[in-house]
Amino acid sequence: MPMTLLQERARKKYVPVKVFQEQYGMSRAQAYKVLARPEMQEAIIKTGERSKSVDLDRAFELMQQVFS
Repeated sequence: MPMTLLQERARKKYVPVKVFQEQYGMSRAQAYKVLARPEMQEAIIKTGERSKSVDLDRAFELMQQVFS
């Protein structure tokens, strides 16, 4: 049982799309197509004008719901 609220909530770990594509063994174009789906928007944050980062845990949960 967590002692404080800080222990209860963990920070989300966002990684670049390159790490996402390598983890799932897909091409860069295929990774961006998957991430462009409306359901996946809650797993993505923009980290600059053109770059995106992905919350791997949330992306995995959403991909299980969508693709199964």
